[in-house]
Amino acid sequence: MKKAFFVGLLVFSLLINVSVGIVIARHWWLKHDTRDKDMLSSCPALSSQDVKSISGDWYDARQAIMATRKELHSKRAEVLDLVAANPGDLKPAEGAIQDMINLRAGLELQILQRVSKTMASLPPEKREAFLDFLKRRTCRMKGAGKGRGKMGGADCCPPEGGLRTGPGM
Repeated sequence: MKKAFFVGLLVFSLLINVSVGIVIARHWWLKHDTRDKDMLSSCPALSSQDVKSISGDWYDARQAIMATRKELHSKRAEVLDLVAANPGDLKPAEGAIQDMINLRAGLELQILQRVSKTMASLPPEKREAFLDFLKRRTCRMKGAGKGRGKMGGADCCPPEGGLRTGPGM
């Protein structure tokens, strides 16, 4: 009986220690995120304090943006289910498509409100640097540049060495 009690106590203690370890590791990971360093290296006009301030503001707004993105993804899955259920006829999916478009517009509005607030908090010379950073980031997200320098049909920053065409792109 005593042995079973101590084994149970040991298992319970190990679970608590692992849980605390996970919480500490997550906290450390969030505090040592490299996005600030990437922004600072690509935007030398912004001081490390500016970058920390911008990153902190964005982190606070991230929860609402992520919730909207999650809702958008579920709406997109719903639209795809409706399209698959009615091949060749989009009429049954039109309401869900409009909802998806409205969610996407709301997401863009949330992001642009955050950009506007960030711009308002920066002095004019740093606004220009932040705007340049945002434009370069828009062009060079993961996977960007693989489409001959265009993203979403709009002209974008061409890759170094100019545009390449032909097989093997």
